[in-house]
Amino acid sequence: MQETGIHRQLGLILIVVLVAFGIVGCGGSGRPKTIPITGLVKIDGKEPGEAGMLYFVPTKAAEGYAKRPANGSFNNQGKYRIMSWEVDDGLVPGHYTVTLVPGDPAKSAIPTKYRSNTTSGLELDVTADQGKVVYDIEVHTK
Repeated sequence: MQETGIHRQLGLILIVVLVAFGIVGCGGSGRPKTIPITGLVKIDGKEPGEAGMLYFVPTKAAEGYAKRPANGSFNNQGKYRIMSWEVDDGLVPGHYTVTLVPGDPAKSAIPTKYRSNTTSGLELDVTADQGKVVYDIEVHTK
């Protein structure tokens, strides 16, 4: 009879421990909220015909958030998605400047000015109350 009582107590302790670990494990990543960002890169209104990378450099964090840089890649059709920690998670709320880096800079139609966040002129504000954001980027060669 005592063995049954001990097994019952051990079983209860095991359940309590598992539930406690489950609660802690489900507590989230500890990461701030991110807003999904997608869009198209266009060169003079057309598909770029080349792949490359985008870099979102935070210049100012939204109130209550820390700055977090992000990046993504665009394909030959110009479609892109952005990640801060995981694919498609998007941007932490804040203000960003944007850089485009061609896959092959020597053969790229993307003008040099867009290859630096200080000269690209590309900026994006992301607020905490936004849902998914579509941000199309228009690059001009002239």
